Amino acid sequence: MKDILFVERLKLKRSNIWLMYIIGPLLGVLLAYVNFFKNYDLFMGPGDNAWEEAWTQVALFMGPFVLPILVGVYAALVCRGEHVGGGWKQLLAFPISHSKIFFGKFITIIRMIMITMILLLVFFIGLGYVTGIDGVLPVMSLLGYIVRGILACLPLVVLQLIISIRSKTFGIPLAVTIIFTLPAIIVASTSLGQIYPWTQPMLAMSPEDESPIQSYFLFYSLLTVTFFILLIYGLRNFKKRDMI
Repeated sequence: MKDILFVERLKLKRSNIWLMYIIGPLLGVLLAYVNFFKNYDLFMGPGDNAWEEAWTQVALFMGPFVLPILVGVYAALVCRGEHVGGGWKQLLAFPISHSKIFFGKFITIIRMIMITMILLLVFFIGLGYVTGIDGVLPVMSLLGYIVRGILACLPLVVLQLIISIRSKTFGIPLAVTIIFTLPAIIVASTSLGQIYPWTQPMLAMSPEDESPIQSYFLFYSLLTVTFFILLIYGLRNFKKRDMI
């Protein structure tokens, strides 16, 4: 598995992935702060922490829009090399189990999301200090939102990886994630939002008093079930393919 992850990292070095790491989180934070300061009096009430209220806008813009699109791009990138020049045939000819190849790509995408989320936190705090956000910085709460956001991406990562493995062109996985991202903000306010992979990151990243989640136990149970169903399907489907 270590060798597989190393090879995946080498393949990504040929792309300008660092641009996505920066542009995605920076866009999410900029949109969040613009909306926050534009509606400052609406968001801020007596006793409210400005950092927490500003983060609600990060969850709103990053969660259902920027982050799902980035997941789609990352999944397409880790499969792009295999779709060129018969790469899948060469890869599957090696004495490596299909499950290790699948998990190698899955872990690579998760690592890319972790880098993205860490930079999101850095940009949020940095721009917050630059713009003069008041109040005590809730470090532990912010770290919690970041971790929850990463975990909530797991079903979407598997789903986009399945689509990217089956799609020979880079545009199809990206088109799919954009199409299903568009209604995400509407679906989030319904009962389907807790099992809709494109809304789960937003719900997980939102502070408790701002989130439409009624039961966190139910939400994370549904997220876990969704993840394992997609993972089992993805692994079984990939194992059956001798060549792609």
